Amino acid sequence: MNEEVENCAQIILSEFAERPFKVLPLTGKGFVNKVFLVELKDSRLILRMNATASLDEYEKEKWASDLAREMRIPTPQILRTGVFENQAYSIQEFIAGTDGRNLPGDKRFIWKKFGEYAKRIHQIEVGGFGLRFRDMTAGNSNEVWQKYLAYNIESLNETDKLLKLGVITPAQSKTIRGIFENLNGRDFRFGLNHGDLSLKNTIADAHGTVHLVDWGSAEASIVPHHELIQLLLIKMQENNPDDAELAAFLEGYGISENEYRQMLPDLKALSLLRAFDKLRWAIDWKISELGDYILTAKQTVEKYLQ
Repeated sequence: MNEEVENCAQIILSEFAERPFKVLPLTGKGFVNKVFLVELKDSRLILRMNATASLDEYEKEKWASDLAREMRIPTPQILRTGVFENQAYSIQEFIAGTDGRNLPGDKRFIWKKFGEYAKRIHQIEVGGFGLRFRDMTAGNSNEVWQKYLAYNIESLNETDKLLKLGVITPAQSKTIRGIFENLNGRDFRFGLNHGDLSLKNTIADAHGTVHLVDWGSAEASIVPHHELIQLLLIKMQENNPDDAELAAFLEGYGISENEYRQMLPDLKALSLLRAFDKLRWAIDWKISELGDYILTAKQTVEKYLQ
């Protein structure tokens, strides 16, 4: 038994006073986490570990999924979180079923479910703004949002690193600054967002229930806009969802075609804002690989700055 599998067995033993008789590494089930299927005498569990993740991140996932379950969102219950041998871990119930990506035929019914689920999730009020657990649960959402917006407006100046990187031209910078300034004073609503509504984060069980998994991208932000700009980003990059699937999402949420058209100017502005802020974060934190952040910012400018 290799070291990782033995560590999993020790975690389960300490948490449930039962040593598993099988620990099976699962490949292709996470880009960041190591994922294991754990078999006990009367149940199965999923154990996720990450040497670089903080316990804070897993606790955020548990907090968000617990709130979602209260809103009748089918999602696996996260049973335990902790740290073992300097690795954060999360243990959740096992849901038997098929990955949404592997379901045959038309998948618009899943996207309609996403819309229904998102509407319920967005009703969950938050006390903050942002991606980190402590930011989501403390402070005043609108006040933090205004600071976030002001930072990105003020960054559009003559010494802006985005100019040097060729993301925008000076003329585009002035135009985008005006677009961001028009967001000032808007009466946005804030709530919980899943942040990664995609087929890979679903399991359809034998009864046809679509379970939503992986709350690692959960974020306190503007609703329903934040969820929509994430969908539009993936649509731009991968055409997933396609037009019909996006329409199914809107139907499930209860957003009419006319309401969506009225939202588009704000969605375009917020898409630019998020792409720029992500790139500035990567620059400030000296992320070695900026390529994806730069490409996303350039693609967003090309698509939405007209």
